[in-house]
Amino acid sequence: MDIDKKVHLALKHHQSGNLLQAENIYKEILGNEPNNVYALHYLGILYHQLRNYDFAIEYIKKVLELNPTADAFYNLGNVYKDTGQFSEAIKCFQKSVELNPNNPDAYNNEGIIYKDKRLFDKAISCFKKALQHNPEHVIAYYNLAVVYKDIRLFDEAISCFKKALEFNPNIIAAYYNLGAIFQEKGQLDDAIAYYKEAIRLNPNLADLYCNLGTAFQNKGQLDEAIKYYQKAIELNPNLEKVYNEIGIALRKKGQLDEAIEYYQKAIEIDPNLFETYNNLGVALGEKGLLSEAIKSYHRALSIRPNYVVAYYNLGNAYHDQGDIDDAERFYRRALSIKPDFSICYSNLLMLINYRSDYDAQKIFSEHLCFAKHIAETLHSNIGAADRCLSARRLRIGYVSPDFRRHAVSYFSEPVIIGHNREHFEVFCYSNNPAHDEVTQRIQENTDEWHNIVGISDKDVSELIQNDKIDILIDLAGHTADNRILVFAQKPAPIQISWIGYLATTGLSTMDYKITDNYTDPIGKTEQFYTEKLLRLPESFLCYLPDRDAPNVGKLPALSSEHITFGSFNNFSKMTSEVFSLWAKILKELPDSRLILKGKNFHNKTTCQYAIDMFKQRDIAAQRIILQPRDQSPKHLESYNQVDIGLDTFPFNGAATTCEAMWMGVPVITLAGTAYHSRVGVSLLSNVGLSKLVAKTSDEYMSIAVNLAKDLKRLKSLRENLRNMMTYSPLCDSKRFMANLEMCYRKIWETWCQSV
Repeated sequence: MDIDKKVHLALKHHQSGNLLQAENIYKEILGNEPNNVYALHYLGILYHQLRNYDFAIEYIKKVLELNPTADAFYNLGNVYKDTGQFSEAIKCFQKSVELNPNNPDAYNNEGIIYKDKRLFDKAISCFKKALQHNPEHVIAYYNLAVVYKDIRLFDEAISCFKKALEFNPNIIAAYYNLGAIFQEKGQLDDAIAYYKEAIRLNPNLADLYCNLGTAFQNKGQLDEAIKYYQKAIELNPNLEKVYNEIGIALRKKGQLDEAIEYYQKAIEIDPNLFETYNNLGVALGEKGLLSEAIKSYHRALSIRPNYVVAYYNLGNAYHDQGDIDDAERFYRRALSIKPDFSICYSNLLMLINYRSDYDAQKIFSEHLCFAKHIAETLHSNIGAADRCLSARRLRIGYVSPDFRRHAVSYFSEPVIIGHNREHFEVFCYSNNPAHDEVTQRIQENTDEWHNIVGISDKDVSELIQNDKIDILIDLAGHTADNRILVFAQKPAPIQISWIGYLATTGLSTMDYKITDNYTDPIGKTEQFYTEKLLRLPESFLCYLPDRDAPNVGKLPALSSEHITFGSFNNFSKMTSEVFSLWAKILKELPDSRLILKGKNFHNKTTCQYAIDMFKQRDIAAQRIILQPRDQSPKHLESYNQVDIGLDTFPFNGAATTCEAMWMGVPVITLAGTAYHSRVGVSLLSNVGLSKLVAKTSDEYMSIAVNLAKDLKRLKSLRENLRNMMTYSPLCDSKRFMANLEMCYRKIWETWCQSV
């Protein structure tokens, strides 16, 4: 058999995968003809396939000595690329295209090296050259898409992935990456569709099910998410990230014990999962196990020292413990690492409202800093002049995470239900996956309902613009799960801050804040707002009592023979000054007791801290009764143990003051100089209890002591306070809505005149 036929036979075996037979024939040829370039070249390629890289390089180099072809340089470049000799590989690919410019594979492989070295501009150039020479080069389209994805040019990446799929619709990785991009963009329905297409092609990849589950989780569809996470675990029981993700979903469902169990399984598989330690801390904190939560956050930081989310959550944990000094310290530590950490900044702003050492000007300045560093660049003007018909039916939008059993819903539900539908069309944008009987009632009384959980701020802003909302109301401000950055983009011509947050938002895009003459006396507080103040004529809000509220019980002091004070406010509102004043009251009435109730009192550390605060002020521990918060109506039953309510300062209660009065418990408040320290003034004045508003701490104590000694007055208040509320401006929803809607109409007319 002549040499050419032997080469042909060897190549046939080679292409059929019979590598041993091919190798033997190539060697036989070279034994007879040592410089046969075909045998040398193919044997070099064969050794590359066998990962015998030294021989591969040796044989292909011999070819280049004999006949330096473009193909030989290309194949030698591939060997160098696979052995990490990138400089040599690039030289070979460049030599290959120098000899044969029409070699798209050489451009593509050179581009892969640049991509892996994160030299993205050079990589893009190479992939584009490959596509110039072969416009149907699927791999070049795919690689170019990956680079665009890495540098976050998502639209370009999407286009290239789709182009690759046009030529080859079975590229699983392209569907996977498209799913990831759309998930990152917040376009979750698109993400889900692409993940499902990848699963159709290969139903055995656990990572795909994990990502699909996370997309559903981001949509707020937690049961669907858990279903896919469980499938991922079936396929790969050791995929630690799935246990972490299912833990997150279970925590959101309130199944904290199960969530903790899954987090611990993830850590068993990999003890260095700093994100899981952080998530474990969140679940422990929500169970009230704050000390354990803090330990978990510190464990995360021991693994990843600059892990910003752990610093943020440490701030939350110390805040929940009532330690606002450490809470502020950790929030500011997080912001020093990530200055644009919007959620953390919001929590810091909320926190400083609790501090007695921050005056109104300082609080205002901090809010302006938030706007400057995070919000101002987001503003974009919208065109709405064509809607300027002052007498038409107005579209009102309400944005909130609290369309559920929550303190804010006691004030938002009567508004949404009470709108005159002949003149107003009501849209609700809900940023919470929870759905209870309150959610159901609000949703049934809304003209259009949107769940915006997991949708990007930009897309929510576009949704609101497409809905042609005339007046958009924020019910959260800087509280948990807010969408303040949607308002920073100014999606509606008129934007209003109301109810959920008691200070300025700091945003130049927030046009108004709804208030009243009690919380913001004319000429006293305007300088502390970026918003214009809309003072309603009576109360700045309307209270809808819990439908399941129990009956008012008899005055406890009549049977106990001592006065029981109570405060069911957030423990974080109880500053050192609050403890000192309450201790003075208890000393003046040696037989009196004080009940404190809140979610924080699940935690032993918090309980001990509260007891220690009173011990330091010579109040015995047995006089302080600490109760963890429970759900209504059981929660409201606790007021039947209380004779007199004590409001916190400088951050007053709102829902807690209302529910106390509804249960027949009068509340004493200390009037401050800012909105958050004057809410009690508004609530009590509107119910007819302005005599319980103190101007100084001494007056606060005097009112408390004198009221405690007047059992006749207390008994009368107990019996009549619910009726007093019912017929007051605070609970008269028709009266309130007439005032509110007149206000909406007036500011709309003003806006129409200005454009």
